[in-house]
Amino acid sequence: MPPIDPIKVYDARWESTEFDDTAVRRLFEATFIYAGELGVDTITLARDARLGAGHVLEIAVDEACRQGLRVIACTDPMSTPQSYYLTLKVSLEHPDTMGLTITASHNPQQYIGVKFTVPTVRAIGLDCGPNGGLTRIRELYHSNERAASREGDGLRMVNLTREYIEFSMRQAGIEPGQLSGLSVVLDAFHGSAGPEIMTALQRGGVRVEPLRVIPDGHFPTGSPNPTSRNKMDRAVALASQRNCTVVTGVDGDGDRIVFGTSRGILAAGFAAIPILRTCGLDRSDGSTQPVLYDPKVNPLALSEWAKIGIKPVLFRNGHSQIKDYMRQMNAVAAVEESGHYYHRIVLDRLDVACESSLMTILLFLRVLKERPQLLDDLWSLQSRIHTTGEFNYQFADDRTCHEAMTAAIHLLSDEGAQVVRSTLDGIDLGGTVTSKGVVIGETGVRLEPGWYSGYFRIATNERSVVRSYFTAATAGEVHRIESRVRDQFARSFGGRIIE
Repeated sequence: MPPIDPIKVYDARWESTEFDDTAVRRLFEATFIYAGELGVDTITLARDARLGAGHVLEIAVDEACRQGLRVIACTDPMSTPQSYYLTLKVSLEHPDTMGLTITASHNPQQYIGVKFTVPTVRAIGLDCGPNGGLTRIRELYHSNERAASREGDGLRMVNLTREYIEFSMRQAGIEPGQLSGLSVVLDAFHGSAGPEIMTALQRGGVRVEPLRVIPDGHFPTGSPNPTSRNKMDRAVALASQRNCTVVTGVDGDGDRIVFGTSRGILAAGFAAIPILRTCGLDRSDGSTQPVLYDPKVNPLALSEWAKIGIKPVLFRNGHSQIKDYMRQMNAVAAVEESGHYYHRIVLDRLDVACESSLMTILLFLRVLKERPQLLDDLWSLQSRIHTTGEFNYQFADDRTCHEAMTAAIHLLSDEGAQVVRSTLDGIDLGGTVTSKGVVIGETGVRLEPGWYSGYFRIATNERSVVRSYFTAATAGEVHRIESRVRDQFARSFGGRIIE
């Protein structure tokens, strides 16, 4: 069995007791050796509100300074999107800048981790990024290579929160007071993004009903994930009690967003429609621009995207990989059903692809202010689809897991479902899309009566788990498919349901 390390597919992630300080320091030593291979001379360091983040940040600062790097850090909790802005701003003066954010995103309180960018604010993952990205850092972590101590510029402290808020409002085209008349329940799940988002919304004139906006790394109400089942129930109920127009929730580090109303939570594919309109994609000349979507975005939403000048382009899940592919495709946006919205952000001469949750929320509200009927339109669309939500089965071993998923795919393909495992240019989706009656082509999106679409994948961070998700035009069809797949997993392969 290979030696363990904290590096995952998109970032580094571990339980606080899983690795000691020596192992964590080694992770940063390997990271900064890799940075040296890329010609990096400057490191930005930021953190979220997690209990373990301060200690890990201190180790990172010490190691970066020991290796003689210029270190620019903010010790106050911030969102991951704000940390990207910090790195982007520093890159104007120091182009060879690597950015690290100490965070474990939506995971429970005992987790900690690191998200990585290389010049210029380019996210890396396993086999994604220069020299292999995190794959190269993993190689260095397990190697005997060590970094010498060097003299450098040392540590400089900054806090760009006010500047970040002003920048995000400009990017969204929002003036102070412009959103007056709107009311929003903001649920930040005790994560780090609450204060910056609430400040911006109030500056825009929004009446904010706050819920869990005080950062608290204990996460006293559970893991900070607004996309988990029933997690937004309190916010939805509060919207009804306080007569609020919109509900929005963000995860622990603020790069995952959900939108809704007192009626419930909208699918990300539908919530993206007004956001994409503001990106200059509503073209009257008939031209289209590519926008990436992950396999769980529902086909009805994609058909609506096509009506506003968008060419939907299927791509795999994965923050680093999506942002890297956006660069290759020159795409202006991307959407994951998990609540991640990606944009092309421009600051002076620099142009990067990343999450900008504050801007995303402001764009949604800007369109709502301009089109009061927006929410009714979105709910009308949502009423026309039926979803299973993600359901997960764990099996006795990896072999059984693969056999179970393969059997379920064959079950659907035998009744006429189309099976897709890669993008049009041959990139592995990291899972399998099965669909029937869904035709996505150069001329748009066509949905036939009784259509459905689903996605199977093997979990990357849990042992022998298949994750499944289906959307269909009718409740009867989605129930039929889910029942058949569940029966296959449980009866034929001994799978057990997990959260």
